[in-house]
Amino acid sequence: MCLKGNILIDSTRRILSGIQVLDFTHVVAGPYVTRVLADLGAEIIKLDLPIDPDAINPVLSSGRPGYNVGKQSISLDLKTKEGKDIVHKISQSSDILIENFSPGTMKKLGMDFNKLSESNPRLIIASISGFGQSGKSSHRRAFGATAHAEAGWLWTQQQAASATEPFAPGVTVADILTAENCISGILAALFDREKTGKGQQIDVSLMDSQLAMLSEIANRALLENSEADHTPSRHPIHKTKDGYVNINIGTERNWKRIATAFDNPSEQMPKIADESNGKIANWVSKFTNEEIAERMNKNGAPFGIVKTLHEAVKNPVFHERGMITQITNEHSEKIPIISSPMHFSNAISGPAGVIPIAGEHTRNILRANGYDEDSINSMIESKIIFEQIRN
Repeated sequence: MCLKGNILIDSTRRILSGIQVLDFTHVVAGPYVTRVLADLGAEIIKLDLPIDPDAINPVLSSGRPGYNVGKQSISLDLKTKEGKDIVHKISQSSDILIENFSPGTMKKLGMDFNKLSESNPRLIIASISGFGQSGKSSHRRAFGATAHAEAGWLWTQQQAASATEPFAPGVTVADILTAENCISGILAALFDREKTGKGQQIDVSLMDSQLAMLSEIANRALLENSEADHTPSRHPIHKTKDGYVNINIGTERNWKRIATAFDNPSEQMPKIADESNGKIANWVSKFTNEEIAERMNKNGAPFGIVKTLHEAVKNPVFHERGMITQITNEHSEKIPIISSPMHFSNAISGPAGVIPIAGEHTRNILRANGYDEDSINSMIESKIIFEQIRN
């Protein structure tokens, strides 16, 4: 038995325990995927390219440090034959390889699905890219912001906000969407492997993921000859006496609850959304956020007080559910971090271990794959592999 927040879980088991993953990713989407797999118990071997002593943070494993918790780091030069041989060796005992190089890079390195599956037919390779592994645009480099723009999301944001021009979101939504789709694909491929005994390649792109998120309104665009109007938000943000609140009407039953919360139990729900939202805007303008929360909760009405991130991470809801936990960073210091949003009745999830420094586990990983000390030391001296020792 163990606790995650205030939740008692009848296990210390992790669902993906025993699954080995080779992580060839960087930036956001790929590291997010392997962080989630690590939270679920997979052993993540993260490839860090040769350490550059002139880099801003040469000690750190590449990518966002919070996404690297619980991973092992090996640093090697993929341009060398010996470096490639190491990858081939490790891949033979791996279940999954995840990469987000430009399409075609893995083939140039001799590490594409066809090549690696020759010695390990059970290997699953997940490839993340901006425009996919096929098609005329597959060669294009992209970030999440690229997909936000070209898949239509920035336009829909502009329409929803009645803004005069498109505006960018504060987070790379396309990256997280792509990561979640990649995770789903990997878990499906693992399940399929139990039936077929064989791995397969998964192709996930930022563009496809962003369009899929917009499918509700994108389907309208497919059916209409002109640009489909994006209906302004049915649940607008309203100004209160000391902040902002989002109120979801949804149904007449909810309207009744909302009206009652503001001392208007006999108020009928207007048939026009602008009228109902106008009434709510007038009601909430007379109360503070705390007063609104008390009234809405008392009547079981759905609402959300708009909070800053600093306010949000202090919300008791997250602490009660174990969404804030402690890890050890690359300086061996304890720091808070966001945990896993998945809660299981017979398994645990969430960060385990520390944030690695680049090349911290190079020697141990090579030992586990049959390399002796002399060959390891020789490759370090030849700058084929690299290691750093945690202080």
